[in-house]
Amino acid sequence: MSVVIGTRGSALALAQTRLVASRLGDDVEIRVLHTAGDRSERPIRTLADGAFVATIEEALLRREIDIAVHSLKDLPTAEREGLVVAAVPEREDPRDVLVTATRGGLSSLPAGAVVGTSSPRRAAFLRALRRDAMTREIRGNVDTRLRKVREGEYDAAVLALAGLRRLGVAVDENEILDAHAMPPAPGQGALAVQCRAEDRALRTRVERLDDPDIHTAVRAERALLATLGASCALRLGTLASADGGAIRLAAAFAVGEEIVRFEGSGPDPDSVAAAAARALSASFLDGLTVVLTREEEDDRELAEDLQALRARVVIAPCIRTEPLADRTVLRRALAAANSDDLVVVTSRAGATAIGSCGAKIQAPVAAVGWATAEQLRACGLSPRFVAREPSAVALGKELPLPRGAVLLARSDRATGDLPAILRSRGALVREEVAYRTFVEMTGEVDFVRDAVASGVRPVVVFASPSAVEGFVKGIGVIALGHVRPVATGPTTARRIAELADLAVTIAGSPDGLALTSAVVAASREREERVFVDAR
Repeated sequence: MSVVIGTRGSALALAQTRLVASRLGDDVEIRVLHTAGDRSERPIRTLADGAFVATIEEALLRREIDIAVHSLKDLPTAEREGLVVAAVPEREDPRDVLVTATRGGLSSLPAGAVVGTSSPRRAAFLRALRRDAMTREIRGNVDTRLRKVREGEYDAAVLALAGLRRLGVAVDENEILDAHAMPPAPGQGALAVQCRAEDRALRTRVERLDDPDIHTAVRAERALLATLGASCALRLGTLASADGGAIRLAAAFAVGEEIVRFEGSGPDPDSVAAAAARALSASFLDGLTVVLTREEEDDRELAEDLQALRARVVIAPCIRTEPLADRTVLRRALAAANSDDLVVVTSRAGATAIGSCGAKIQAPVAAVGWATAEQLRACGLSPRFVAREPSAVALGKELPLPRGAVLLARSDRATGDLPAILRSRGALVREEVAYRTFVEMTGEVDFVRDAVASGVRPVVVFASPSAVEGFVKGIGVIALGHVRPVATGPTTARRIAELADLAVTIAGSPDGLALTSAVVAASREREERVFVDAR
């Protein structure tokens, strides 16, 4: 009777499973199973823990398969009841690779490059290597990701060296990122061979594949991950080795744009992981209350980062948007724009508004950032240009000017910064209201009011002058003077300063990493405030 091995259906998963099957013997059958992670188009960081393994583990428990082969980094740190990782075979090289169109490695990455990665860890450590690089979510198997780089959809992508080698993809040494600069994910490059704990005979057979030193090393890496919270939002890299009874572990953790490191050794995986966790968690935000003033969907990445750092995140949107009751004027303006013009969309709400107004848009479209671009695509519009940073200043400076007019489709409360920048560059600018913005604080308003009244001094992140006004309208201008404000840019910071006599921490850019850094900077202030220079 054959031993049935369950696996995902990707080329990489099958290649890894065949490696294990070849060492188990001839009486082996491979069965492909489709997991929730494979079926979903959502960003990987938003998927549930174990999205790529749960279906396979359930099949094991139902006895539909006998063995499962996983990439160890996909496996939750908490072992599933009734199952056991019987073997961790020899580990492939755990380092990461930066694949560019020219295959020249980091030195060939163009200025302001857009790099594809679904990993918060890779995004943070790449930013530390190249401050000018921007990362963007990428999905698909290895071949799909390589094709997206070749075709210019991305300037580069970060991939695991282990996966490329197992698929037979040639990699030059200069493409491989140093493990200190880009520390791998816990367990990266290792495989987990899982079976039912009660199946003694099969468990003994599988255990022959185990490499005890590798198994011990990855136990230390995964113990550190578990101690720090086992969240996929953790920007944690770690690599351990076992030699002569001692476990050596190096770990690095990105707190916004700051990198905190640990190196140490111990007699067993748990003790060295505990020491690393104590060192790294000193940078956590335990007990800090952070108020986010945008809708949850707009601040999802920032909220996840802060929660991974153990901050108490409070969602209290200070503005709301509504479509126009009569969209006739907007529809006519969009329909009148031709191929010489350019329609510029500055928010997700704007993308929804123009996508739903019923206009047949012939002009090319530009977006302020990737979130707006994705919303445009969801509405059936493919943007020709996307600003590197989601800010009006970046868009105004970078936007390729058309031969015709620039049509700005935006809020009725939008500031004049963007049209002013574009006009200073010689653009013919037309402004059209696409939706209305109402200054109104919703969400956990009472919690914020009580926190301020009790002297907690929460950090409050403001993304627009309108959000500042919504906060003041909701709980008062006096309350504004008793928080630690973070602004996404100088325009918002100026509005805060106009209303309250206090300094403002300004994020270096309006992305998640820079905002997390600004929150950390604001949290470290007690009696005095600091400025974080916007560059």
